Formats: sequence, C-alpha cells, structure tokens
Amino acid sequence: MPRRGADSARRQRCYGAGALLLCGWLLVPAAASAAEPADLEALMALLGRVQRVEVAYEETVESGLVSTAIGSRGRLEYQAPDRLRRISERNDGFDLDGQRIRLIRGGTVVTEIEISDIAPLEAMVGALRGCFAGDLAMLEDDYRLHYAPREESWELRLEPLDGAVSRLLKRIELHGSGATVRSIAVLEADGDRRTMRLRLLAREPADLD
Repeated sequence: MPRRGADSARRQRCYGAGALLLCGWLLVPAAASAAEPADLEALMALLGRVQRVEVAYEETVESGLVSTAIGSRGRLEYQAPDRLRRISERNDGFDLDGQRIRLIRGGTVVTEIEISDIAPLEAMVGALRGCFAGDLAMLEDDYRLHYAPREESWELRLEPLDGAVSRLLKRIELHGSGATVRSIAVLEADGDRRTMRLRLLAREPADLD
C-alpha cells in the first residue's frame, strides 16, 4: 500500500488538476448573439452547440501568500464530447480524455489520474462536461446556479453543493455576452482567486451565432 505522504501528494496533484479544470471550465466562446440569452436554459443551449474550439487565455492568480498577482498565458482546445487540453507557454498543463486526466510538465506527461477516484475532481469535471453538453440538469446536481442577464452582458455564478468540493472551492463566476464567455473567475476556499480572460482562435461550427 502507498505511504500516507505519497497519498497526500497524489491528492494535492489531483486538486491541482481540478483547479486547472475549473479555470478552463466553459472555455467555449462563440460569436455573440444580438441579444443576451433570456434564461439559463437558453445560455446552455448556445454553449452546447460548440463541437470544437481553440482559445488563447491570459490567467492571473491572486493569493494572500504573495504580494503581486501571478500571471500565465497559453492555449486551450475543447473537442466534443469530453476532450479538453490546456497547455501554457511553458508547456505545462493537462489533457483530459474520457475519464483520464494526464498532467503535463515541460511538455511531458508526468502522471495520469482516473477522475472517478477523487469525488471532488469528478464533480468539477462533471460541471465542465455538463456545460459543454448543454446539460443543465447535470450542473444542478452539483452546483447552485445564479444567472443574471443584463443589457449587453450576462453573469453566471456556481456555488458547490457538496461539502467536499466546497472545502476547496467557494464559487465560479463567469461573464460573457451572447454565446461568448469572456472571463472566468474561480474563488477558492482559501481566498485565492484565479481569473482567466479568453480570446477565440478557432471554432466549429464557424458560423455559430
């Protein structure tokens, strides 16, 4: 059996992967529509139509442990129904395919994780896949959802229902317009905040509106 220290380190790596996934959650921006989705069902319908998308991201991490924000850049690609790959400029990131997450450091896969082994991670990935599929029921199983359409933009907040997840994550805040997600903020339970700004590079179907 693995030692307790090794198991703890493995769980920390799993949480790191989960945080990355949360930062990547809903990275499927599309062309903005003429009017904001009237309700959450309409928003999910728009986002769920994307089959493939590639975006450039700029992420900042604000932490009480450091006096200045930490920044990173890179690309993320999503392929329906469940493939997601995020790589930073330093060739660090992850590759999610089905139930397996491969963690990447310096362009090399350093470990693989089965998401069903870690309940909080599975819930996080479930949120991501629920959005990609436009599956509102799946999201509502794990998160309390607050959708606020405005005149030229919208905001969606997700608060975890499961205690194990809420001990790691306080909420996710998404801002966008039409079917375009422009920013994602992840507030962790320890007070750290990750904010990601997105820029569309390619999308299928290209004429989605």
